[in-house]
Amino acid sequence: MIQESTTWDWRQIHPMLSTSMRIHALFLLVAFFVTLGKLISVWRSALPFKLSRQSGNAAYSKSLRRQSVSLKNWIGCILLTWGLSTSTSLYEFVVRLLDDKTPGSFPVVIGLLGFSTALTQTLLVVFFIFLVRWHMIRRAEILSAAD
Repeated sequence: MIQESTTWDWRQIHPMLSTSMRIHALFLLVAFFVTLGKLISVWRSALPFKLSRQSGNAAYSKSLRRQSVSLKNWIGCILLTWGLSTSTSLYEFVVRLLDDKTPGSFPVVIGLLGFSTALTQTLLVVFFIFLVRWHMIRRAEILSAAD
């Protein structure tokens, strides 16, 4: 009788993405298309190598600054949602470790559980503050444009 041994190629096994990672991936896709739309609107006014057309246009310059601030906000938002997604994935991983009941790992798992919970709570509050700040900046821009 011939026995064959099989080996697993761990590089070919792709883990199932958690719900938070899927939501984050969708958010990244939305952010990409929003940024692409902003880039196209800027290029529509002045092509990349024909910027001299808008050299004296104060409205175009103001629009560029507004778009730049908006993109800065999107970058911060993406980093915060990445942190939230990572911390919730860490929490889910630690809960699975607790279910495995591996001997000797209990103190480490409890420490990671507390860390991931504190990180998630902190990032949620920072994300809320970030969104409120973004809202206030946007309202200030609208009011200054009306003047």
